[in-house]
Order: sequence, then structure tokens, then C-alpha cells
Amino acid sequence: MALIAVDGRFMRVNASLAALLGYSEDELLALDFQRITHPDDLGAVLANLGQLIRGEVGSFQLEKRCEHKKGHYLSVVHVMTLAREVDNRPRFFVDQVIDITALRQAEERARADANTKQRLYEELSRTNAEVHQLQTQLLTVCAWTKRIRAGEQWQTIEDFLTTRLHLKVTHGISDQAREEFVSHLERGTAPPKPDL
Repeated sequence: MALIAVDGRFMRVNASLAALLGYSEDELLALDFQRITHPDDLGAVLANLGQLIRGEVGSFQLEKRCEHKKGHYLSVVHVMTLAREVDNRPRFFVDQVIDITALRQAEERARADANTKQRLYEELSRTNAEVHQLQTQLLTVCAWTKRIRAGEQWQTIEDFLTTRLHLKVTHGISDQAREEFVSHLERGTAPPKPDL
């Protein structure tokens, strides 16, 4: 809680408000509310205070950011009323401050989590679409000629891999073919020719 002069100076503050903002009560009394209000929020606060002074509203509630003594900002809700003199002149503002920083941080984390989940969902949807496309585009391979049908044409496996999949192809020998080749050499029989 705080009592604030019409010019914005703190007249009285309680220990809870001082502790919330990281100041001693005396330090806070040397400041005005404008000094600890985030610059982007100050216009809205002043506009609402103007309505209060002109008697257009009896009180208002406003969320704003207050600067802590250490330099970071807290999210708070101000509930403000105006005490008047007997002749109706403005005397001071009565300000009740409610700290909602933890709530706003939890909301921000929830938004970040929702954004991450949305991004992962979109990636999963794209991956599922790619898997579905692959499943519906099964390759037809002729085992006899070792060719793959690409659309309406047949291509050698090597051509298909290099032109369609952009893979670099090198020729090698599998472990099974090597063992069979060596076995033929050891027996003195002619090894089979590669079936291309």
C-alpha cells in the first residue's frame, strides 16, 4: 500500500511495498511513482489518474510494470482511489499494489510451451506427409534387369540413384560377394561375373 501525492511523490509506503520493490521505506519515500514505472506504461497510468482527478471515475485498476531496485521489472496491478479535501480538492492517491509477476511468468512459459508444441506438431505433420508420400510411391524394381521404373521409364539402379536421389555412387563388393569370389578362387573354379 502507498499514499501518493498528486505530483506523484510517495508520501507513505508500507513495508510490504518497499520489500516488493527492493527498497527501504525511506529510499522509496525519496522517489516518485513515475521513476519506478516502466516508460511504456506511464502514459496509461497518467491518463487514468487524470480521470480520477476530474471525477470521471471513482477508482481504477491498471496493470503495469514497476522497476525493482536491482533493475528488473515486476508485473503489478494497481487499484487506485483518490482522497479529497472537504472542498473536493484532490488530497492524495491511495494505491494498493498486487504483485502478479509469477502469474505473468507462468503465462509466458505456457505460451512458449504452446509455441514449441505447435512447431513440433507442424514438423510431425510434415514428416507424416513425407512418409505417406513415400508409401504411395513405392518403387518398382525389375530383379532380372536390375532396373527401376521411374514414372513411365525404366532406369538402371545407378542412374536412378544419381539422377533422382542425387546420391554419389561408387562401385564396391559386398562381404557375401567377396566370400563367394574368394571361395571360387580357392577351389580353382571361375568366379561368377557380376550380374548388372
